[in-house]
Amino acid sequence: MRKVIFILVALLATALQGRAQTQAITAGEDSTINVVAWFNKNDTTEYVYTKSDVLVSDGDTTRTGNTEEMFRLVVADSTSDGYRLKFEPISWKSDNSKDSLKSSLMWAAKSQAPVVFDTNEYGKIERLEKWRDVRDKAIPAITGYFEKLYAKNPAIDSIMPKKNYLSLLRLGFNNEDAIREMYSEVTGLFSCHGKAFNIGMTNDEDSTTGYPTHLTTIVSYEDVDTTDAESYLGDYFIRNSSIVTIPSDEAKALTNSLLGTIFSKDFSDKTESFINDSIDMPMEIRLLTDYHFFYSGWPKLVRKQTIVKVGEIWTNVATETIEWNRYRWNEPDDDQPDEGGQTDL
Repeated sequence: MRKVIFILVALLATALQGRAQTQAITAGEDSTINVVAWFNKNDTTEYVYTKSDVLVSDGDTTRTGNTEEMFRLVVADSTSDGYRLKFEPISWKSDNSKDSLKSSLMWAAKSQAPVVFDTNEYGKIERLEKWRDVRDKAIPAITGYFEKLYAKNPAIDSIMPKKNYLSLLRLGFNNEDAIREMYSEVTGLFSCHGKAFNIGMTNDEDSTTGYPTHLTTIVSYEDVDTTDAESYLGDYFIRNSSIVTIPSDEAKALTNSLLGTIFSKDFSDKTESFINDSIDMPMEIRLLTDYHFFYSGWPKLVRKQTIVKVGEIWTNVATETIEWNRYRWNEPDDDQPDEGGQTDL
């Protein structure tokens, strides 16, 4: 039972973490770094996206997910108004039989076909082309996966009714923003583009989330590593951390609401008192993000870690890493070494 509640708390944290993202600022040009894409048509970068989830309760540590996805981004077109970025799925695998259902479902949907994102001139993603077509291909793939899952494990229906989950799923795919978030590895890579950040460290208190939130951001150019052929003058990073504190009563209410949406009424009723007894202190959500960029604005590495903690009783740690693997860029910058234009892609 405790692990079920752990999973619910992790889902709750996922829903809330978007409220405490890296903040853009306005300042003088000499003291800021502007995240801008300088891409050429046919530029191609391949990425490896890994996810791991660990649950800790009463000294017991359980790895609940460990997946790896590979994908490729290709600049299908470059104009004065922006870029068309094509997402090409390559592969997906899990090293853990208990890997998260969500990752499996998302890959089932994304692997149907390449999709194209449109950005503005700075590289900020603004829309997903033909998103309704993407949705219409994704939903049958996901529902087909569920049909097999429930056919193999019919007892699940008494706890998590299939019709409830599928209704929630379809509701979640009713707009373009929801479909775009299905490709969180892409939106995560480009979430800083079009923004300016103060060089150095900044600290802020944010009340717009509805909960007490403390934000810390560190921004700097990276030192050139002479032992690394892919380390260039002008590469930079943005490191952000936020801490959100949710009072226990609100954490209970949010978790119970999520429970009632997904699971059967009998199961929800039986677990409500357990939740109320278990979440007896404020919930703390720590979001740590680490963005590294090549001088050209291509994302080099993005790390995100979400830590959900309820006192010393529960801790959930979800870690995501998106790192470049290979690239082929049309023209190297005049200030960079000639071999900087491509790897063995």
